[in-house]
Amino acid sequence: MPAVSHPHCLRPMATISISELKRRPAKQWLKSASKDELVITSRGHPVAVLVRIAATSLESTRAMVRSVRALQAQGALQEAAAAHGTRALSMEEMDAEITAARRARRRK
Repeated sequence: MPAVSHPHCLRPMATISISELKRRPAKQWLKSASKDELVITSRGHPVAVLVRIAATSLESTRAMVRSVRALQAQGALQEAAAAHGTRALSMEEMDAEITAARRARRRK
């Protein structure tokens, strides 16, 4: 399995392609997931991370995943705002934009 390096990680992460995972599922990921995260790739691009958890931590892990997704969405919104030049809008300007969007939606 190749290793993928990420700037925020101290050590490389193990990876497996989707096709390789289909061929030897349990053997491959159980070995890697017992130590670290296992990055699943499709056509060379990461698409998922497999993490082994304790049965007792399922709900807290799910809550953590939801938090991470919320942070990713926030980051995407901030990037879009920077790209569209709306990053420095005041609260009044934001309220006006929201009001205009709601009015436009009602007209449809």
